[in-house]
Amino acid sequence: MPTHKKQMYDDVAGDYDVIWATPAVRIIWTLLDQELQQLGDWNGASVLDFACGTGIGLREARKLGATHLVGIDVSKDMVEVCRATTKDADQFELHVADCSEPLDQLGLQPASFDLVIGMWLLNYAQSAAQMQGFWSNIATYLKPRAKFVGIIQNQETFQPASMKTLKYGARESNLEPLASGDGVKMHVEFDTQPRVEFDTFVLKHDVFESAAAKAGMTDLRYMRPGPDTLSAEEREDIGWWQELLDEYPNQLVIATKQ
Repeated sequence: MPTHKKQMYDDVAGDYDVIWATPAVRIIWTLLDQELQQLGDWNGASVLDFACGTGIGLREARKLGATHLVGIDVSKDMVEVCRATTKDADQFELHVADCSEPLDQLGLQPASFDLVIGMWLLNYAQSAAQMQGFWSNIATYLKPRAKFVGIIQNQETFQPASMKTLKYGARESNLEPLASGDGVKMHVEFDTQPRVEFDTFVLKHDVFESAAAKAGMTDLRYMRPGPDTLSAEEREDIGWWQELLDEYPNQLVIATKQ
């Protein structure tokens, strides 16, 4: 990953977790939590979190009973925030590395993880080759028939209507087609204190799925938030939420290693 990309996430590391309180992001986190609980019994499981950031995915896996918890992020500052803000962070094995490149130097055992998590991991891919690198690492470290669960942006509508304003606490802007024609680069900002913003990339659906298949990942399923994702109190104001549900910025992707 280019140096400027590392620097961008180093710059927001200390403030990054405030984005989870925005409606646009909170709703996808609720869906992730629901799906992980339904996918299986994670007691004693081994979980690898690519682009682990400040550790929210690792803490979620630990809450669900996983005991072998490994996180990797390209940003050293993100990993340091994870260590500093997580109770009993010594339970995590943390590494600084680019998850789109081979990870042999980390000493991880191939085909040894029950679950790989990647929250917006795949939106860091700036090219089809980098997307292939991400999927290859996912497949390399999963056990056969084990699952990958990730959060990705909307691949069909690169800038959904719900993200054209800050109504839901986030806005996408400055869309630029990639020279390859494989997707777009965009700027994402959050209406938080302090303000968090960065660039992200969304590759086209066929590029995404082709890389997954080449890596040996099958049964891709996409899940978006719906009314059932909302709390009872939130459903009472369903009209306010409807644009976010119809014009969703984020979705889950669940895939299985062959």
